[in-house]
Formats: sequence, C-alpha cells, structure tokens
Amino acid sequence: MMMIELAELMTIDRATIGHNLRPLERDGLVRIQVSETDRRARIVSITDEGIKRVELGRSGWDFAQAEFEKLFGIEHAASMRNMLDDVVGISFHT
Repeated sequence: MMMIELAELMTIDRATIGHNLRPLERDGLVRIQVSETDRRARIVSITDEGIKRVELGRSGWDFAQAEFEKLFGIEHAASMRNMLDDVVGISFHT
C-alpha cells in the first residue's frame, strides 16, 4: 500500500505516518520501499515478523474489546464506534 493511502486510511498526515512507521521498519515489522513508478512515493508492506506480532496481539485486543462491551454495553459501544466513524469521515477545511 502506498504510504499516502495508509495515512489517509488512518486519518493522519504523511509526515506523521512516516514518523510512526520508522520504528516499525527499524524493528523489522514493516518494509518501506520506493515506488518503481513514482520515486517520490513509498510502498509500505508488513513483514512476516509483523504478521506474527499482529497474531500474538490479537487475543489481547479481542479480550479488551469484549471487556469494553461488557462494561459499556454492546449497543453503546457500537453507537460510539459509529460516531467515531462519522467524525473520521468529516472533512475539515481551514
């Protein structure tokens, strides 16, 4: 995926995504390569080690989500997530 696409998906700017990806690249969890078609663009991909780490963390993430829903309520949690999706979808112009 192009770095700019990842930034847009995560609703952050390109400089921030680059700053956040550097430690992951250093630790061998993602790979960042120059695009063959546009030397200014960067392609980000997850490494095998990165996939392993995601799999290791998945059960903890699932547990935390289940606990949140248990304490907050399934409907309230869904409503909050929907509201956050709406906030992310807002285009701010200054």
